[in-house]
Amino acid sequence: MLAKGTERIIALYSLIIGITYLIIGVLEFVMGIWSVLMPWAAVTRLARCLTGFLGLPMDIFGGLSAIVIGATYFGAFSLWKGKHESLGFVLVATMLSAVFGVLYLLIIGARGLEVFLTFLSGEEEWNWEWITSGTTGLGLLRPEIWLFLLSLPLAFLVWKKAKFITIKSKKVI
Repeated sequence: MLAKGTERIIALYSLIIGITYLIIGVLEFVMGIWSVLMPWAAVTRLARCLTGFLGLPMDIFGGLSAIVIGATYFGAFSLWKGKHESLGFVLVATMLSAVFGVLYLLIIGARGLEVFLTFLSGEEEWNWEWITSGTTGLGLLRPEIWLFLLSLPLAFLVWKKAKFITIKSKKVI
């Protein structure tokens, strides 16, 4: 059984993760559009700063997916008022977060397998650069992976709350 304030904790945590996803998504999308429309400007000081310091890739579709996930997390705001219907938004947002987080982890794993197979065939020396340089040049440093890991406690809380509400409604009927 969950305490009464759990809805507010879920709403606040969803809002924080949603804002983070939106900021990262907009930055990724804008930098991706910027690198496509102005490829000569992609290596400017601002792009190097955002890519190097924040670990943000120049990824149009990754940015769009992060924007969608962030917007879905905002659906949980009415949970602050005690409306349990908005738990569905958090469930969907955590599932989307899991899908994209696991997808990026699989991409890194595939890159590691590629490096391992080329090492076994004798084509390349073994190195650990594949961990930090995936297909977008970031590997494990992709923000979607870390946001997925940050959303796991929220997913646990929401699934527990949804299960409790389902069991409670079955007893009433």
